[in-house]
Amino acid sequence: MSDKFEVVEGVTLKCSMGSCGCCLKVPVSHGAVIGDKNQASVMDYKPGINFTCFGTCSRMTPPQPCVPVVLIPWLIKDMDHKINGEPVLYSNSVLSCLCGGVIRIEPF
Repeated sequence: MSDKFEVVEGVTLKCSMGSCGCCLKVPVSHGAVIGDKNQASVMDYKPGINFTCFGTCSRMTPPQPCVPVVLIPWLIKDMDHKINGEPVLYSNSVLSCLCGGVIRIEPF
């Protein structure tokens, strides 16, 4: 049995270089809702729109406030399910930050 799940707004994201997590925001509905929350797609990857910072970045010397730099959508393994033509975001997806961090979706 897989522990992979479809992601909705409000889940916690964690960067491997950050000191804390932050919540995923899905400000515009893609037309799919789970419970009362907007379902996310792989295109919900934009810093400042879909998430803010992860506290302090340990990659910087000395450590400085996190400013995520993400240029490509979530990396996924399942392209079978889509919302408005975009792949659904699953909990096993990851983002790469140009500052060296890997952003993951925290389990419940």
